[in-house]
This record gives sequence, C-alpha cells and structure tokens, in this order.
Amino acid sequence: MQNASFNANDLKFDPPTFAVNFLSDQLEKYYGLTGVLKPLAGERDQNHQITTPDGHKYVLKVASRHEDRAVIDYQISVLNHVERKAPTLNIPRNIMTVEGNNFALIRDDEGQVFVMRLLSYVDGVPFGYQKHPPENIIYEAGKFQGDLCDALTDFSHASQGHFMPWDISRGVVLSPILKSSRFGDVERLVLPHLDHFEHTVLPKLNSFRKQTIHNDAHDGNMLISESGFKGLIDFGDIVHAPVIQDAAIPLTRFVGLTDDPLKYGGLYLEGFCRSFPLYSEEIELLYDLLMLRAALTLQLMDFRIKNNDRNKTDLKMGYPRLVKMFENLIALDQSELTRVFHEANEKGNVNDQ
Repeated sequence: MQNASFNANDLKFDPPTFAVNFLSDQLEKYYGLTGVLKPLAGERDQNHQITTPDGHKYVLKVASRHEDRAVIDYQISVLNHVERKAPTLNIPRNIMTVEGNNFALIRDDEGQVFVMRLLSYVDGVPFGYQKHPPENIIYEAGKFQGDLCDALTDFSHASQGHFMPWDISRGVVLSPILKSSRFGDVERLVLPHLDHFEHTVLPKLNSFRKQTIHNDAHDGNMLISESGFKGLIDFGDIVHAPVIQDAAIPLTRFVGLTDDPLKYGGLYLEGFCRSFPLYSEEIELLYDLLMLRAALTLQLMDFRIKNNDRNKTDLKMGYPRLVKMFENLIALDQSELTRVFHEANEKGNVNDQ
C-alpha cells in the first residue's frame, strides 16, 4: 500500500514547547485576550486551555513546525464548513484574530515560524474508560458521528490528500519500522494479521466511497455529561478516506473495551446509520477495520514509547489497555458481531414514524 514505509519524522509527533508567558503575550497581541493558561495534552500541537477573567474558556493551539500550513487551512476549513452546514453540531469553532485572520504566525528564538490558532471551548468531560456506559450516550454518539459525516459529504479541499499516519487506509500498519516493538505485543498480536490486512482488508477498504472524515473519535475526544452526549473535539487527524473509518474508530473502543460489546457496538452503529446509512459491503468489512485500527494504535503507541516521546509516561500508563482491547477483539465471534452490525444498520435506516 502507498506510504506503508515511513520514518519517525513522518509522524510529526513533536509539539512546540513555547513558554506560557510568551504564549500569554501572543494571545493578547493577536486576539486581544488575557487569561490563565492550562497545558493540555497534544500529539503534534502545543495546546492550552484559556480561562479569561470573566470565566470564558478557549483552546489555544500552536502547530508543529513541520505541519504543512495548507493542512492547517484544511482543518480550519472543515470547522468553518460544519459551522455553516450543521451549526447545531457541538464542535470547536475557529476564532479570528483581531485583524480578521484565521490564525497568527509566531516565532521562536531562532526565528522559526509557527501557526497559532484559537478555538472555542466545547464543554463536557471525556467519555473515558467506562465499561458500562449509559445506552443513550452510545446511541447519541453514533448519531452525532453520522451527522458529522453527512455534513462533510459535499466538502473538498486542495490538501485533503495529505499523509496522516492515523489513516488506517494508508497501510501504515504494514511499515517495516512498526513490525518490531519494545514490549513484544506487536510481534505476538499484530504480525499474524498483517497478511490478511495487506491482501484482503486494505484493497477492499480502499475501494469504498471516500470523503473528508474526523478520523479520531476515540474516548478522549468524545465529550459527555450526565444528561448525554455533548460533542466532539480535536480535528487534527482529519483525512479524505473511506467514510466507514469514521464508524470503525469509535467502535473499536465500544466493542473492544465495554462489558457487552454486541450491545454497545449495535447501539453505536444504529445511531450512526440513522444519520448516515452504510452499504452492506462496508459492514461486512467492519470487524476487520476494528482489528486494523487496534493494530495500528498498538504499533504507534509502542513506537512512540520506544522513541522516548515527550508524553511517554502517559503512553506507558495507557498501553496495557490497548493490549487488552486487541485481545478482546480477537476473542470475539466475527460472524456474530457482523450480524449485529447488519441489524443495527437496518434499524437505523427505519424512517421515523
């Protein structure tokens, strides 16, 4: 598959490290805002939550110096498109600078230029590690993701073909650099499936319909409250890829890490298909896509830990959970899960009476 071979530089997992005082000055200069900056985790961006004196919240993002500015424009354009097309969807909004620009350019001590953006804050708490979540949240999360896919069906951008390592359709899972691991779980769990991924799953996946998708609805980006599903954050992994991926990514978690994978997998997909019906051939491949996503996640997390990623401590804490998710998926009855997925698609397609 294309881009199956790459190196550490291709991942761009190198967020900037600007001092808080400097960012505070830039925030006031370009956005006319002051406030308290709280660091947030970031794979490629340096992120901070901003709380102004009057209690308003924002998210400040500084992109990696390796991030293509056209790709940043792609991300901003998606947010603006969804705001126009589906304004009720609770996602971040891009905030203009005082001069009316989509972003600001800042420089480090060596004169290197970085893109800084300000986004609205989406309230809610991450879905997190729940194994027995409320059923309404799962269904609502699926419907939200389907609504988002529907809103992006008519979107296009010149940079939508950019390389994103988290795009499972790219075949990164086959890369030689990811076939050996620090902990041995890649060799034990992933390598036995690579031939099936390469010769069966990836060719089928890349024959399916494609569009721009969010591509990152994991349990840290899905926000909830006691009343239900709240919204979705982090559009940094958007890609133009098979649309079925946007259902597969959250399903990997709901099927692999809940105590009733058939029930929760079915609920999520029913909600998704209520907004965005799937084709039978897409559903037939869905279990394999959960496996593909879980495999790539395990590989990339191990790779980052092995290469001393600056978030290494947090990654090591979460790593055993990824191993368990993969093991749980392997243990499932593929035919039974696929039957549940087909039933969920049929239920979701039933018109409201």
